[in-house]
Amino acid sequence: MKLRKQDQEFRNPKVFYPDPKNVDLDRVLINLFLLLRCDGTRPATRGRAKAEFEQVRAHVETLAAMPGVTGVLENKEIAQQWLETDIFDLVNRNRPTEAIASLRPLHLDAHKIRVSKYCRDYNHADALYAMLEHGDRQALVDLRKYLERGRDPATGRFDGATHLDLETLTVLKLVEDLPNMHPSGEKVASFAPVCVGQSRILGDDVQRLLAYQDVIPRPVMIDYLKAIFGLHIGLFTLRVGRQLSGWVKDRAPNTKCQSCPVQGAAAEPFQDCPYQLSFTVDMGSDFRTRMAQLAQQDAASEYSGLIHLVKSIFSVNQLLRYAQEEKLGTSPAEVVALLTDPPDGFEADFKAQLKELRRLNEDNEEMPLEVQSILDAGLPPFDTFIEIVSHIRQKHHMTYLVQMLDKLFQKNSSFGALIQGRSKANPRRWHLGGRLLEVFVQLAVLRADGEGIGRQFSTEPMLIDDFLRWIERRYGFVIGPSTLSGRKPTTLDEHRAFRENLRALKDRLREIGFYDDLSDAYNAQTVKPRYILTQHDLGK
Repeated sequence: MKLRKQDQEFRNPKVFYPDPKNVDLDRVLINLFLLLRCDGTRPATRGRAKAEFEQVRAHVETLAAMPGVTGVLENKEIAQQWLETDIFDLVNRNRPTEAIASLRPLHLDAHKIRVSKYCRDYNHADALYAMLEHGDRQALVDLRKYLERGRDPATGRFDGATHLDLETLTVLKLVEDLPNMHPSGEKVASFAPVCVGQSRILGDDVQRLLAYQDVIPRPVMIDYLKAIFGLHIGLFTLRVGRQLSGWVKDRAPNTKCQSCPVQGAAAEPFQDCPYQLSFTVDMGSDFRTRMAQLAQQDAASEYSGLIHLVKSIFSVNQLLRYAQEEKLGTSPAEVVALLTDPPDGFEADFKAQLKELRRLNEDNEEMPLEVQSILDAGLPPFDTFIEIVSHIRQKHHMTYLVQMLDKLFQKNSSFGALIQGRSKANPRRWHLGGRLLEVFVQLAVLRADGEGIGRQFSTEPMLIDDFLRWIERRYGFVIGPSTLSGRKPTTLDEHRAFRENLRALKDRLREIGFYDDLSDAYNAQTVKPRYILTQHDLGK
């Protein structure tokens, strides 16, 4: 069944920045770096680079000819393999059509070698920039300052003083003679994200990670940032699904969302949030256990609930279209409020939309049975129109939303929050990879001194139980029996499952070096920091 373009609009910066697609987080970071360099605007266009710019061998020759670089020509094959493996992000690897997408996101200037047709991020970088811009502007400033370390702002070259790893130094050398990108007038973050609270948590996490900038190697820090960015866009997507569908169901925005109570530095940031997230996490490796079943059920529930996100986005977009034509509001909260007391002409407008939909499809032999059933259900014109559009487009958007979330949560990777086997008996389940667990510990053991600009952090050990509560309060991941979300064991099997899950968590923490079980005493079971930060160290 045919729809007009305005009927099926989905991505709308006022409502939902990302375009649901199968994204690559490295490319999202490269495009975010470009936005950081251009102060949140699209870069001014410039001529297309020569075809050889897309081939690694051309950059090998450029690198070899640079002053201060030796040994490349003598070991050209090895140098090219190293660049292909560790420095460049390639598409169609080892095929005749192999080409460069971009450099690895190791430095702010990595965007200078970027082939836009291959390095697509489907507006996920816009979403991240908007979350940082409107959630915690200082985190945006600090992030840019960190990412351009080692670059002399006067010459655009390596400053010769900053300690950089070989990969980052190579990235700087490769781009030093390339022209800078310049900002245009097109801002990408004109509208605050619908859920500002999730944005504030992201900003706080970025600032916490940057507390380690002098002790964690640059490639490791980039992996940490990538994990946090992907996780927060994924959580934002799930939370917005609850938020918008709740607004549409109540036919009014939630009053708490109008003055969001969530603060990134709070001990219980989402305590007063009306749209809570809670995921039962299996820390074991056997998908047949009772805990794995609970984690599978929660994952299936979240993914099936994406239909509510699709439907609510269609609803808000149509309300925004109507409000713009009638000059009745410009924000999602303002236009959803129209449903409480629809203005004159509201139902007539959507009756006209339905008539236009019928006229557009009058050449078809007959109306699809499902669509005819919706038309005959006796719903108001607005609800009828949204139901029809959602029915026609939901399969398309659900497919891509599932792919998007799998990538954002880095499914089946050490940085992932999801795991899935190949058989139908082993579906998706919430499961924290070892490296993601490492990131959480690095964030959790930090203690802030002061608030706002100039806030500093120090590290200190924390009890296992406190760590469990911290993860749940901040991200919604439930590993042990929960008093916050109500996810308590109700049977003997579930009691046993949670007990085994906690034991599996301790084993994982011990494996990655954050936990030593030296005693059965409660106060001896602590998660310890890997890097010791003190106020004295940070003040140097």
